[in-house]
Amino acid sequence: MIIFTFAKGIATWHKNNYSPRLTVSTRIVAKRQNITHYNHPNAGDTSGVHGHTTSSTTYYVTFQVESGDRMEMSVSGSEYGTLAEGDKGKLTFQGTRFLTFNREN
Repeated sequence: MIIFTFAKGIATWHKNNYSPRLTVSTRIVAKRQNITHYNHPNAGDTSGVHGHTTSSTTYYVTFQVESGDRMEMSVSGSEYGTLAEGDKGKLTFQGTRFLTFNREN
C-alpha cells in the first residue's frame, strides 16, 4: 500500500510538471479542511493507550469556472486563510497543482 501511494504521488507530480500552466476566470464556491490524527505509542507500550497524538491539516478550495465545471485543489494554510467563498478572480494552475489566485476588485 505504501509503495502504491508513493508511486501514485510520483506519477501525479510528473504529470503536473508536464501540464501547461493555465489561467482562468473563476469563483470560489467552497472551502474545506481534512484533519488527520496519528497516534504514537511510547516505547514499550503495545496497547497504544499511552503516548502522544499528532495531527496534520490539509486545506482544499473548490473553484468554479465560467462553464460551470468545478475543480477542488489543495492549497497552503496561509493561502486558505486569505480566500473566501464567493471571491472572484483569476486562478493559475498546472495540472492538479494550485499556483495562484488573484482576486478581482
